Amino acid sequence: MDLAKAARDPWVWGQFALFLLVALAAPLLPRYVNLGSADFLLNRVDPLWLRWLGAPLIAAGAMVIAWGARSLGRNLTPGIEPLPGAALVTSGAYGHTRHPIYAGLVLLLTGYALAWSNWTLALILGLIALQYFDGKARAEERWLIGRFPEYEAYMRHVRRRVL
Repeated sequence: MDLAKAARDPWVWGQFALFLLVALAAPLLPRYVNLGSADFLLNRVDPLWLRWLGAPLIAAGAMVIAWGARSLGRNLTPGIEPLPGAALVTSGAYGHTRHPIYAGLVLLLTGYALAWSNWTLALILGLIALQYFDGKARAEERWLIGRFPEYEAYMRHVRRRVL
């Protein structure tokens, strides 16, 4: 994994900012920020029984992330550019979706937000995460098409499905 190259990747910084946004907004926003007329929608803490529904989302997201990372093996990188000498992985989790790690991250972030706050905020943050990782997937695919000619055939058989 080339962490120096990943540190220069704006998608990695954006991902870090997204994680920070969700990590802070979910527990703090509904408890300490007054949003005026939007207060009822976002500034509430749902009952514990409803917030517990975030736990299966977190678990499912973590399992999908782990499966995707295990399937990638030494090809894993946080950036969008494939590592030099990397192989195209089309089996394991990548036999079902082209971006399982991103799908897992969307599930995990949505579940985290639900567990800390309310379903409305979880839905909004989940949609933001979904849009972000869909954009990152599209940027990554431009690299993959350039690096691996067989990627276009793979794209025809396996859907992108960030979620």
